[in-house]
Amino acid sequence: MALSDPVSDVSTTLPSVRQVVLVPFRRRTYGVILYLALAFPLGIGYFVGTVVGLSLGISLSVLLIGLPILAATLGGVVVVAAAERVVARRLLGADIPAPSWGLSEASRLRDQVLTVLTNPVLWGSLIFVLSKLTIGVAAFTVIVVVLSVGLSLLGAPLYYDMPGTSVGVFLPEPIQRELSLVVPWEQFEVGISFIVRLTSWEVSTLPGALLLSVLGVFVLLLGMNILTAGGWICARWAELTLSPGKTAR
Repeated sequence: MALSDPVSDVSTTLPSVRQVVLVPFRRRTYGVILYLALAFPLGIGYFVGTVVGLSLGISLSVLLIGLPILAATLGGVVVVAAAERVVARRLLGADIPAPSWGLSEASRLRDQVLTVLTNPVLWGSLIFVLSKLTIGVAAFTVIVVVLSVGLSLLGAPLYYDMPGTSVGVFLPEPIQRELSLVVPWEQFEVGISFIVRLTSWEVSTLPGALLLSVLGVFVLLLGMNILTAGGWICARWAELTLSPGKTAR
């Protein structure tokens, strides 16, 4: 059974504050995070296997031995795409019906091969499989940044006073900028000017550590919403490539 709260039901309008705040409490969110976390290792395997198989098959096709390699590579793409349809339905709530290959309309083996090779489903699946690595790299980067920054800030009250530990925001040197606004008025100039100075901030008290912890909650909440939006994009991409020709909703 697919998880509830399908990503495909997300409105095209901006989410409300309630929707943003409740993201960590939805099962679908963790399905999306799991999908994105798996995208990186799967993407590496898909890309290497597909590129190596196509390269060998095409280069050796003049010796005929390349044709079985090409057939095996494309067959692997079809199998992977079938599995990805199931995963996208379960974890992202994508609307991807089973594709039609039209093999029943071709009686001879040659006609069946041509039907498969000219079917948009095959080439859409190939595009999806090759694009999985790009999706995985982007998802892996966001997940690592969100978890490392968010959890380190969230846990600041647990280690801020440990010997040899420095917690806070540290700059190589203070940053100072002067901001001013001047408005001409007849023969005079009326303006206001103030100086903004940013310096390093080291947390040495429990209230300061708790403030960092609150900031960590905000980072995790923001990160989960970004990942959820990424899951929505992945669901639409899966629908477009793994089920070409499906009527747009």
